[in-house]
Amino acid sequence: MKAEKETVIKASKGDKDAFAKLYYCFYKDFYNFALYSLGNPEDAADVVADAFVEIWRNIGKLRNPEAFSTWAFRILEIRCKKEISGKMERRKIFCFDELVEIPSPGSENFEEDIAEEVALAAALSELDPEERTIVILSVIYGYTRKEISGIIGKPQGTVGSKLFRAYAKLRKRMEQKELR
Repeated sequence: MKAEKETVIKASKGDKDAFAKLYYCFYKDFYNFALYSLGNPEDAADVVADAFVEIWRNIGKLRNPEAFSTWAFRILEIRCKKEISGKMERRKIFCFDELVEIPSPGSENFEEDIAEEVALAAALSELDPEERTIVILSVIYGYTRKEISGIIGKPQGTVGSKLFRAYAKLRKRMEQKELR
């Protein structure tokens, strides 16, 4: 998911149609990222809206149009962190409904597929917010450790270590589920 350089340049000069293109290109991924990070659909929608307002206000300051994706995700990630820190009590409730992709009822292993989706969502909810962010950016969006480093503002080594530990936690949690 990379933005076209020309579209970013036009948007940075105030072209609303170009910005709308960027919005439509990124909204779904932003929303999913925020939902996985926050665990609540309403909070995710609010954070994404706030992030896009901030992006619109500051896109003219972006020096390298090719870095738009990393820059925009960084804004979203900061917004998610602010939401988490401001609402830690609400954070204890994780909304699985939006995270679980329900397989079609006619599928061969319908019950197993649902159980696996729920177990994975539960395992993700047990990671700390930064670990979850790194896993989502790596696995779901395919960002490299270097790109993730730029998004979350941590050294590449830290990103690699946290990713390794998060994978170990997820693997352990999923293995425990299989033993039951």
